[in-house]
Amino acid sequence: MKCVFPVWTAICLGVVATTAGSAAMGEGNWRDTAFFGLHYDLHPNAGDTELGRETTHDHVRAMLEKVRPDFVQYDCKGHPGYTGYPTRIGSPSPGIVNDALKVWREITREMGIPLSIHYSGVWDTRAIELHPEWARIDQHGKPDPNNTCRLSDYDAELMIPQLIEVVREYDVDGMWIDGENWASHPCWSESCKKAFTEKTGIREIPRKPDDPHWHDWLAFHRDLFTQHVTNVVNAVHEVKPSCLICSNWMYSVRQPEAISAPVDYLSGDFDPSFGAARACAEARFLASRGKPWDLMAWSFLQTGGQGWTMKTVPHLCQEVSMVLAQGGAVFIYNQPQRSGRLTEWHQELLGQVADFCRKRREYCFQTETIPQVAILHSETSYYRHNDPLFNFAQANHPMEGALHAVLENGYSADILNEPTLMERITGYAIVVVPEQEHVPDDVRAAIAAYVRGGGRLLISGAHVAAQYGELAGVEARGEERHGGWLPVGNGAVIAAGAYQATNLVGASELAPMLYQQEPELNRRDMAAATVNRFGDGVVVAIHGPIFRGYHQSHYPGLRRFIGDALAALEAPGIIKHDGPWHIEMAARKKDGRRLIQFVNRAAQGYLAPDRHMVEHVPDAGAFTVRVPLSERPRRCYMAPDEAGLDWTWKDGALTAHIAGLAIHNVLVIE
Repeated sequence: MKCVFPVWTAICLGVVATTAGSAAMGEGNWRDTAFFGLHYDLHPNAGDTELGRETTHDHVRAMLEKVRPDFVQYDCKGHPGYTGYPTRIGSPSPGIVNDALKVWREITREMGIPLSIHYSGVWDTRAIELHPEWARIDQHGKPDPNNTCRLSDYDAELMIPQLIEVVREYDVDGMWIDGENWASHPCWSESCKKAFTEKTGIREIPRKPDDPHWHDWLAFHRDLFTQHVTNVVNAVHEVKPSCLICSNWMYSVRQPEAISAPVDYLSGDFDPSFGAARACAEARFLASRGKPWDLMAWSFLQTGGQGWTMKTVPHLCQEVSMVLAQGGAVFIYNQPQRSGRLTEWHQELLGQVADFCRKRREYCFQTETIPQVAILHSETSYYRHNDPLFNFAQANHPMEGALHAVLENGYSADILNEPTLMERITGYAIVVVPEQEHVPDDVRAAIAAYVRGGGRLLISGAHVAAQYGELAGVEARGEERHGGWLPVGNGAVIAAGAYQATNLVGASELAPMLYQQEPELNRRDMAAATVNRFGDGVVVAIHGPIFRGYHQSHYPGLRRFIGDALAALEAPGIIKHDGPWHIEMAARKKDGRRLIQFVNRAAQGYLAPDRHMVEHVPDAGAFTVRVPLSERPRRCYMAPDEAGLDWTWKDGALTAHIAGLAIHNVLVIE
C-alpha cells in the first residue's frame, strides 16, 4: 500500500501553512455556527465554452444578498474530472472564460461567510483517460472508465496536490468531496490483490459473493477507502488546519461503522425526488454521530425524463424540515447557468426557504435528543447484505421500515449503530432490533443486560428463536417456517416472507399466524408474535421479516400490528402523539427546554411515479401529544408558528392539545 506524506506534498508544491485569513473564520470549526447554506456546482466538462463568462462581482453579490446564506459551496471539479478554475495540476476545462472561483472567493470574504468547494474524488473520468493505470479494475479484468483505484497514484499525484493548489490560490474554508463512498467498488488490480494477500494471508482472491473470503475482501476495500479519506484530510489540514472537509455520505446510513477518518463534519445530498423520505433516516442517524453535520436538498427534480425543473417552496420547506427537526444544518443545491450566471427567480425562491429555516433556528439548531425509541442499525449485519462497498441494495430496508413504523405510530426515534447503542442503551425506553441477523455477541449481551434491568425490546426476524431464544422465551420448532396473514382488528394483513414456528418456553402468544384471512377461523398452530418477561424487562418478538415488509409496502394493517406490538411493551416514560400517521415527531432538548418537533409529511392531492412535486402541504388537523413530566412546566407554547394550544398537567404527565400543523412547528416546554 502506498503511503501519502502530507508534509512532503506541501513542500514539493511550494506551499506553506496559511493563517486562517478568511473573514470570520478563525481557527475553530465554523460548522458549529453555520446553519443555512447554498451549493452551486456545474461539473465542468470538455464541451464547456463559457464557464465564468457571466460570473461578475455585482451579479453574484446581489444574488447572495437575496438569500443571505451562512456559507456557500462553489464548483471546483466534478465527476468528468475537469476543473472550473485554471488549474496547473490536472485538466482545466477548455471552456473557462473567467475564473469564477476567484470571484466567489472575493465576494464571500467581503460578506464574511465561509467558502467551500465541490470536488469529485474517487470518480474522475478525465484522470483515467490520461492515466489508464489509475483505473479500478473490475472482477472480469476490465478497467473502470470513471472510478479510480485506491492503490493507484491518483491520490498522491493528482487529488491531493490539486486540493492543496486550491487552498494556496483561493484560501478556501472547506471542501465537500463528492463521488466518494457511493462511487467506490472492489478493485481487482494487481496492487489490490497483492496488498490483500499481504494483509490477510489469503491467496485465493474472491470474485463473487459466494466465493470464500468475500467479506474479507470487501472489508479490505472499505479500509482502503477510509485510508484514502484520512490521507486527503491530513494533507489539506497540514496546509490549512481550519479548512473543514467532509466526504459526501461518509459515516451516514450507508457507512455505519464507528468514525475513524479525521473528517471535520458529516454531510450528504438526498434524492432529487422524495428527498424527505431519504432525510427521514439519514438525519436521525447523522444526529447520533457526535460531529457537526448537515444535509443538502436539491432545488430541482425531474419526472418521467421530462427534464429538470425547480421545486416549489412548500416542497423544499418540507424536505429541509426533516433536517431541522433533528438539530442539523441545511443547504440547498442550485445550478448556475453554464456561464456562471445565477437565475434570479431561483434565488428569490431560495430566499423564502432560508427565511423559513431562520425563523426556526432557535428551536431546532444543535438540539439534543430526548431518548425514546432506539433503532439498531447494525453495521455487522448491514455489511453482510449491502451492495459493495457502501451502497444499500436492500440492506437498509428492515431498519428504515422499523423507523417508519415507529414514527407513524406516534413515537420519537433515533437510529444508532452498534457502539453507540452499547454506550447509550440504558437511556432509552424502547430498543428495536429489526431483522439484524449478524449482531456481535457483545452487542447481544448488552441488549440482554438492558432488558434484564427493566428495558423494553422489540425484535424481529425468523432468526430470533435461534439467536435470542432465552431472551424471547421461545425455541425454534425445527426448520418449520410459514407465510400467511397477521390478525389486525377484525381483519388481517399479509405477512410476506417466512415466519419461524416456535415452541413457547416462558413466552406467551401475542398474535397467531393465520393461513387465511379470517382471524377467528384460520389460525395456524404457531405464534407470529410473542411477549416474554425477562428479568425486570419485556421482550416482544415478531418471528418474521415484518419491518422489511413494511418498508416495501407501508400497508396500514402492518403499521397497526407493529403499533400493537409496541404498546404491548408497556414502556414507561414514553412521549406519544395521537395524530395522523404522517406527523413525524422528534423529542429534542436544548438549554433546559424540551423542544418537541413536529413535521407534517402530507401532500395535497397525491404523489405518484409521474407526479413528484409537492405543491401544497395541507394542515394536519388537531392532535394531542402526551409528555411524561415529573413537575408541572412553567410555560408551554408553539413556535415559531402560532397555533392553538391547550395544555394540562396531571399525575406526572403533560397533555397538549394542538390545533393544527402546517409543515413544521415546535412544542416548547419550559
